[in-house]
Amino acid sequence: MTPKQKYLFDLRGYLHLENVLTPQELGNAQATIEQLVQASPEELPPGISRGGEGFSNGFSADKSLEALTLHPTTWPIIKELTWHKPRFNRGSLVVNTHERQEMTPLHCAREGFRWTRRYGVRNSQIFTNDIVCFFYFTDVYPGDGGLIVLPGSHKSEFERPENLFFPEPDNPDASLHPALVNVTPKAGDVVIITEMLTHGVLVWKPKDRDRRFLILRYKTQFFQDERGLRESFPPEVMDRLSPETKALAAHGSEWEIKDLVKQDNVTLTV
Repeated sequence: MTPKQKYLFDLRGYLHLENVLTPQELGNAQATIEQLVQASPEELPPGISRGGEGFSNGFSADKSLEALTLHPTTWPIIKELTWHKPRFNRGSLVVNTHERQEMTPLHCAREGFRWTRRYGVRNSQIFTNDIVCFFYFTDVYPGDGGLIVLPGSHKSEFERPENLFFPEPDNPDASLHPALVNVTPKAGDVVIITEMLTHGVLVWKPKDRDRRFLILRYKTQFFQDERGLRESFPPEVMDRLSPETKALAAHGSEWEIKDLVKQDNVTLTV
């Protein structure tokens, strides 16, 4: 991470990286996503199901999406934030439309005192064991809705009072509290957050276009929560993943460094 990226991530709890995807990467991913959107349930790849506003395990539909788990721009950041002990945990594709008129309430991994989540700095190095990367394939403009964050909340030591930022939780047209930021990425951008950051999703307002993005989740390779150390993906998904993605999804000890992590640039074996 650059000094600027370190400062902003530590200050705000998130990074907005612009123009991460090349035109070819973006075009290939957009074509894959359109095929998924148009597919019937029977036509979806094994292990991918459509529910709500997205596709579970959607990252595995095609190598154009799977390769983003190890993208050369985000990969060094993921390694650094996990102190070179990353594990790819989950990946889903979201297609957000105006038809859903309920916002995703503010939340973070710290609420409920789940002490397994961490954020800290030692020797000028940031550490967090629960990270999310949002890869965007369509544009978001101010006023559209979408991702909101509470900058700096990843360091809060107090529980967030209910309805503090949304005194009218059922009013989608209420003004956004000035402490909140509505992040508005463009197609090809990436937003990286620590799950310790308080965040939510506003109602998507445009009726003539949707919001399409990939959610890639990373933890440390030795992370344990209520799910324990069980595999993150069903067998039919694991079967079609490249060896590099399988290695990234594998658990490991607190002391070992995966051979994959020693590589600066990783190309998927097809």
